[in-house]
Amino acid sequence: MTDKTTYAVVDIETTGTSPETDKIIQFACVLVQNNEIINYFSTDVNPLKKIPKNIEQLTGISNEQVKNAPYFEDIAPMIKQLISDCVFVAHNVYFDYAFLNSELSRSGEEKLQTKCIDTVELSQILFPTSQGFRVTDLADFLELEHENPHQALSDAYVTAELFICLSQKMMMIPYVTLKKMLELSYNLGVDNHLMFEKALMKKEKDGFNHPFYGTKTIECVTLKNKKYLFKEKNDDVGTTYPFDLTENSQSFLSDFVPRKAQLEMMDTIYSFVNNEDEEKNLMVEVSTGSGKSLGYLLPLSYNRKKFPIIVSTSTILLQEQLIDQTLEQVKEITGNHLFGMVLKSNRHFIDLDKFYLTLLEKPVNQKQYALNQMAILTWLMETETGDLDEINLNKSHVLFEHVKHRGRHTLSSDSLFFEEDFIKYLEEKKEVADVIVVNHAFLCEESKRQTKLIPKSSVLIIDESHKLVSSIENQELISISFGLIYSLLKKIRESEELSYSLHQLNNQKLTQAVNLLSNFSLDVREDLQRLEQFMIEVSNFTESKKEVSFDDVEKISNWPLPMRKNLKELLTILTEINHISTDFKNEVFTHLTQVEIGSYFDVLDYLTSLERLSEWSLHFIAYFRNLEDSNARWLAIKDKHLQLKMLDFSMLSIKNMSWYEQFEKIVYTSSTLQLDVDSTYFESQLDIPVSRKVRIEDSFNYHDKAKLLVISENKAEQYHPKDDYANYIAKVLIDYYAIGKTSMLVLFTSHHVLKQVYHILQNHFHHQEVDIFAQDITGTKEKIVKKYIKNNGGIILGANSFWEGVDLSLPTLDLIIMTKLPFDPPKRPMIEAKYHYLESLGKNPFYEEAIPQAGMRLRQGLGRLLRSENDRGVILLLDNRLLKASYSKQLLGYLPIGLEVEECTLEESLEEAILFFDNNN
Repeated sequence: MTDKTTYAVVDIETTGTSPETDKIIQFACVLVQNNEIINYFSTDVNPLKKIPKNIEQLTGISNEQVKNAPYFEDIAPMIKQLISDCVFVAHNVYFDYAFLNSELSRSGEEKLQTKCIDTVELSQILFPTSQGFRVTDLADFLELEHENPHQALSDAYVTAELFICLSQKMMMIPYVTLKKMLELSYNLGVDNHLMFEKALMKKEKDGFNHPFYGTKTIECVTLKNKKYLFKEKNDDVGTTYPFDLTENSQSFLSDFVPRKAQLEMMDTIYSFVNNEDEEKNLMVEVSTGSGKSLGYLLPLSYNRKKFPIIVSTSTILLQEQLIDQTLEQVKEITGNHLFGMVLKSNRHFIDLDKFYLTLLEKPVNQKQYALNQMAILTWLMETETGDLDEINLNKSHVLFEHVKHRGRHTLSSDSLFFEEDFIKYLEEKKEVADVIVVNHAFLCEESKRQTKLIPKSSVLIIDESHKLVSSIENQELISISFGLIYSLLKKIRESEELSYSLHQLNNQKLTQAVNLLSNFSLDVREDLQRLEQFMIEVSNFTESKKEVSFDDVEKISNWPLPMRKNLKELLTILTEINHISTDFKNEVFTHLTQVEIGSYFDVLDYLTSLERLSEWSLHFIAYFRNLEDSNARWLAIKDKHLQLKMLDFSMLSIKNMSWYEQFEKIVYTSSTLQLDVDSTYFESQLDIPVSRKVRIEDSFNYHDKAKLLVISENKAEQYHPKDDYANYIAKVLIDYYAIGKTSMLVLFTSHHVLKQVYHILQNHFHHQEVDIFAQDITGTKEKIVKKYIKNNGGIILGANSFWEGVDLSLPTLDLIIMTKLPFDPPKRPMIEAKYHYLESLGKNPFYEEAIPQAGMRLRQGLGRLLRSENDRGVILLLDNRLLKASYSKQLLGYLPIGLEVEECTLEESLEEAILFFDNNN
């Protein structure tokens, strides 16, 4: 390929995905030469068959639109002539090229024989940090205008612009790195390697004159220069914290006007941290939207002797907000410049040494492996952190297992990349950081780490602390997956390559261990399959019941004798496997440096599998050998395989967490810690010792700014089957949309009902430009929030995490619809086990667990509405138990003070909503 090569960038829209039965309904081709668009052509096509509704909904192409369009047979010769002398380019070229050739052949034309380029693969390599790799995602990433997604010409034109961006990006890669990428590109699909050949030839022709600023190249790996400005940070901070409301406001540098609740929180936290006579624990309940991040970071910015401040949060979004926004606000308001960083575990970061080894001798001859290597080579020129989470590729792929970091203790000072190591860089930042942000899972994992990663500190802030309980539960929960063990046993059994690798060491002990483990793996698999089949049969799982308490399964002593013998044999073999594995790991680590590069990753993969097998075996043995212990046990079905689960509720004490002793003061803050200062629900859950509790009054005037409408009839109990209930909810949403409420958050307690409602709404609004976002259907929670903000609103259908911790302050959200009160399903084995545990302590699980949990979620859900002084809105609850049930008084106590609650019919609620918004405009 040369600069004079013409590229035909093609996009087709079809009635479906099968070339045998489906037809083209739109064709577009954009011609590119020397990185410029030189011409384009597009046409509708009459498919001589009805366009399915879902395709019409996706593309906007109707039967009416194509009825007078040409048949494909009429334009086939022209399309063939247009493309034949070009390189064929498409986004997912495998589909477009095959489908077009099928239609050309059917029309009597010869199939295309052109070279093919796929912009999906190239985008994954050259833009690996894009949020996604659809045309729309890449258009957003590159800020390309894309007016009509899923229209052939719009898609083809944007793909052509994307293709030009890809070509230009290649020319920005240093020669030695591009040369390595070309070597890897021969593993890619179609003819993508031609793009790298062309770029390399152009560089050679131009004489390598392109300057590369801000990077350094080691061998074939180009790295972005790290910034060490944090070492020169200004340590001057204000020494006097400005107390009392008047002085507070006047002492700030900016025109920041703090809220009353925010100021009260600031004073409370400053006093607590600086008073050595105070207790260790402080709980601060402050309403959603009060600006609590600033409420704790601003006063702590005056305490340099207390640095570093450790902040634990629940979500990536909150972590980003703290580092990118809140610390900048603190600087603008006070002049106190704090250096902040996010701390993650070692496995999130790339080990440059190991990655370089994969390039020296490619261990896996596979397209995806090579594609991931190329993507990492691109990313390393752009990343300052080395955090693999920045790359939007499948991290479960074996390459990421090969290159993930295993800790600073694995570094060698002789390494080419020692000075550039990302964990070394992370720890240098950690040494001088003023604020270190972690998530709750990372904090909880600290108790299990032999080498502690969180530095000792005076102050720990636990934000969204009501979620800490579930994080500790997840940390202590033991999950034993049969699907996982089958895949591990397969890897242990298929160890021919490892045997070859170990043969070089001439170590009989290691070879014997591998053979023994391979033989044992067959026995274990057979025994496990018999056990799994038996336990599934006696557990009586159904489509709607995918979890069963172990107490509801027949006692082991009553199992048939062959099955009891089978279990006993399993426990014996697994114990023996653990002994052999331990000896093997100890022996092989002493010889690892003698293993050839080409075999290194075979040994590493085997060791990883052994470690996971050992952990699985220990959990399995504990599950069956200690049945009289205090663990709750249950069984579940996932992906057709059995899972055994175990949790000891008596161990869920914060005092059992080793990190608890690392801090002098701990502040727990959330909008839903307890109902009032007399409640002990939150501290009882975590077994927190004596603590000070402060409840700061709501910042917002709920009486004037919000209204809660409760539908008088409980439709959830009336509608059978569930399809009718989903239709009812959809009707409510459609009715509210019709009165102009185009931005709404709909909260569900059932993913199944959520999915049904989504499909009903899709069918109803398919001709209208209505943005409907559904959790785990149209994207993750984080992606949905970003799209909601970008699109200036829409309808969000959310469950679980959408009840809490999502900031939807831009644009204004003025309607929240709750489909049911958010109670935990009492028959879920884990919930049931927790209730039994509380009963054993003499507690009433409904009033001391179920009600507080539902009340906290209800309050969190309401908190999505008012996030700033200008917000106002209506909450609609489709569940009259809030007013009619015997426990309604307790639940009503969780509502914000001043919030007006009104019971009404659906029709009356529409009138009330219209009146409310008219009065508040």
